Amino acid sequence: MTADSPFSGPSEKHARAIGLVSETMGELVEFWGFKASMGRIWACLYLSSQPLTATQLADLTGLSAGAISMGMHELAQWGLIRRVPVPGERKRYYTAYTDVWEVVRRIVRERELRLIGRAVERFEEALALLKAEAAENPEDPDLPRVISRLQGLLTLARTGYGLVERFSEVGDFSLTPIRGTLSRFLGGTSAGDA
Repeated sequence: MTADSPFSGPSEKHARAIGLVSETMGELVEFWGFKASMGRIWACLYLSSQPLTATQLADLTGLSAGAISMGMHELAQWGLIRRVPVPGERKRYYTAYTDVWEVVRRIVRERELRLIGRAVERFEEALALLKAEAAENPEDPDLPRVISRLQGLLTLARTGYGLVERFSEVGDFSLTPIRGTLSRFLGGTSAGDA
């Protein structure tokens, strides 16, 4: 570790604890589809009582300068870290946004909402195609069942979109609006239909 690292003092336990949190956050964000390095960098910035430089972050995480640079760029694009001025310093210092719920809401709004919205659009497109096919071939016995199941998926996706949208706006999440939809959707399936 460098001399300017805030964790390079006498406490090895402090540095080890930061390392454990950093590694764990890396694993968690990797599971969510992000790069592990992003989680490691954010965790170090989040836990730091003062802004850190890229060099300090490399020392703390063991990541290469390139991985730090790319990770910080992506974190800044997501609005999860920001550059802060440090009087008398020419180096660039960074800090993490510390409102964890706001961070989660921002990610949900930018990523999950877009994904669910795309699913709704594609389900609607598929439903229109199937309805057109049913109009052209009313004797096809399979189409009504497929259309019905697709309508269930579309209803579920629309409800999910509303829930995610509400969470991303106000941070409130309740499964109450989806319970009826899930009951109808799951209740209409039997082992023979699977």
